[in-house]
Amino acid sequence: MEDIILIGFGGHAKVVTDTIEESGRYRIAGYIEKNNLQGESYRGYPVIGNDDDLQKLYDQGIRNAFVTVGFMGTSDVRRELYRRLKQIGYTLPVIVDESAVVARDAALGEGTYVGKNAVINANAAVGKMCIINTAAVVEHDGTVGEFSHLAIGSILCGNVAVGTDTFVGANATVIQGITVGSRTVIGAGTVVLSHVPDKQTVYGVWK
Repeated sequence: MEDIILIGFGGHAKVVTDTIEESGRYRIAGYIEKNNLQGESYRGYPVIGNDDDLQKLYDQGIRNAFVTVGFMGTSDVRRELYRRLKQIGYTLPVIVDESAVVARDAALGEGTYVGKNAVINANAAVGKMCIINTAAVVEHDGTVGEFSHLAIGSILCGNVAVGTDTFVGANATVIQGITVGSRTVIGAGTVVLSHVPDKQTVYGVWK
C-alpha cells in the first residue's frame, strides 16, 4: 500500500480521510497544514508539516498527495497547491467514495474527489482537481471544468456544461442543456433555467 499526504486539515480533509480509509487503497502518512498545527491529529493521522515541507516529504519517498482544501470562495488556493505539487513531482490520484456511482464511460481528471452517494452518469466528463461532493449528480453527457466544485446535493441535469473554477451550491439544480460559465458561483438552492455567463454570481431562479 502506498503512502499519501493530505494537503489541508479542515472539514473536507475529514471527508476525504474517511473515503481513503474505506477504500484501503492508500496509507495516510499525515496532513500538511500551512498554519503549523503540528501535534494535532485526526483519527490518529498527525499533522506532519506545512507547505514548506512538501519537497522534503517527496524526497523521503512519499509520491502521492491530495488537496483537501475546499473551494473557499475561489479556486485559486487549490490551483496554486496543484501547481506546486506537480512541480515537485507528486502524483494526484482520483479519489472516489465506495458509495458513489460512476459510469464506466465517465472520465475523471487527476486530483478529483467524488463523495458519498454522488453520481457521475454515462458519458460525463469531470476535469482535474474538481470536488463532486456528497450526493451531487452529474447526469449523462455533462461536463465539469477543472477546479470546479459541486456542493452537497447539487444536480446537473443531462448535457449541462460547467466551466472552470466554478462553484455550484448545495441543492442547486441546473436544467438540461444549460451552459454555466467559468469563475461563476451558483448559490445554494438556485434553479438555473438559462445560460449563465462567466464571472457571475446567481441566486434564486435564474431565467
